[in-house]
Amino acid sequence: MITWANMRASSAPWLILPVMIYAYLYIDDATFTAPSMYGVESGELASHALAIVVPGVATCAAWEAGRHRLLQPLARTGQRGAVRQFLRAATPVLVLMLVLVAGTMAMARRAVGVWPAGAGWLAVAHLVVLCIGWTISGWSLGLLMPRSIAAPLCGIGCWAWLAMTHAMAAPWIRHLGGFIDGNSTVNDLLDPIVYFVPWAVIAGVALSLSILARMRPRGWAALIAVALLTFTVIAGRSAVLGWGYGNPHHPRLVSLTCTGKEPRVCVPPEYGPYVTQLSNNIKEPIARLHKAGLPAPEEMRITSGDLALRAGTWPLNWSLPPLGGQEGPSEFALGIAESAVTGTAIRAGVKDCRQQGSPAAAWAALVAGVKESEMRQMMSPSDWAALQKIRRLPVSEQTQWFTHSVVRQQHCAKGMP
Repeated sequence: MITWANMRASSAPWLILPVMIYAYLYIDDATFTAPSMYGVESGELASHALAIVVPGVATCAAWEAGRHRLLQPLARTGQRGAVRQFLRAATPVLVLMLVLVAGTMAMARRAVGVWPAGAGWLAVAHLVVLCIGWTISGWSLGLLMPRSIAAPLCGIGCWAWLAMTHAMAAPWIRHLGGFIDGNSTVNDLLDPIVYFVPWAVIAGVALSLSILARMRPRGWAALIAVALLTFTVIAGRSAVLGWGYGNPHHPRLVSLTCTGKEPRVCVPPEYGPYVTQLSNNIKEPIARLHKAGLPAPEEMRITSGDLALRAGTWPLNWSLPPLGGQEGPSEFALGIAESAVTGTAIRAGVKDCRQQGSPAAAWAALVAGVKESEMRQMMSPSDWAALQKIRRLPVSEQTQWFTHSVVRQQHCAKGMP
């Protein structure tokens, strides 16, 4: 039976408050926009705190294992079986894990506006699986060495593996720890393999440390543990070697919410409350571009860049307004300009590389209403001077230059798709 005295003697209660504070800082730092009401983002935002939640649980596990090891002689005199004794000893760790996971989910719900849904539950499972894997690893370290050494060693080592490799290491290493770099959007979803690979890696690490802690003789245990750990790293590396600094993803297929005409505006369902305002905001910049000689789009839609668009459809480059503010007219016009580049390429039967910041997009942005002073600050002096030469041409020739530049994809760097 679990008693309050057992919990009070453990390290779990002392870890809850500091870990929750730092988890809040992680989640708050990753919250940039107005609530999206997107369940997938809610789950992934909760898992963002794993860099502090998982080390906290691992530290507690190492400490509780050391305390359990010290109390083993006393436990042998009791009538409880080995399984009940283990569950009694590990309960503070499990309670801490449940409290921290529930707390991060509540924080994410507050930031996003909804509880996790769909693929967001896979991200929550990712947080739980890593907690369990590092709990086993921490427990094994607590059995191998004094808890005053095992607990900080496990906590610091876990944090370094999750956070430091994410920030500094070679691309393939950062994918093995489990700190997901780049969340899903309303248009694209992370592939499940992004989670499954770290699960396999932490399972290999946990099994290696368990063998080292429990198998006898210790010499053979060390050899088997090292061999298993080596195999885990090699297999994990082979699985993620081609990912680079990003994560595999696939387009999200969802029914869009549409309104208006000439052009019609279509957005993911989560952006439904904004669709009318977007339809009103695009009218003026689209009219300016049409007056300059560009064919007006029939439809503008927020959708995955991996999905092909038909001629007459422009991608709508827009995201939720930042916290505490609204997107300015210049930012919106810049997005419309990039849409014009892609839409013109599609109309000509060319696949646009979607590389932003091209001279053609700069010309379109000025036509759409961006102030010259702002655009000049965004461009190098040589590019600005070259653009000014184009703007001194007759309007029809400027439009021809824009179309020719877009069709030739001159703005695309080598290696871009």
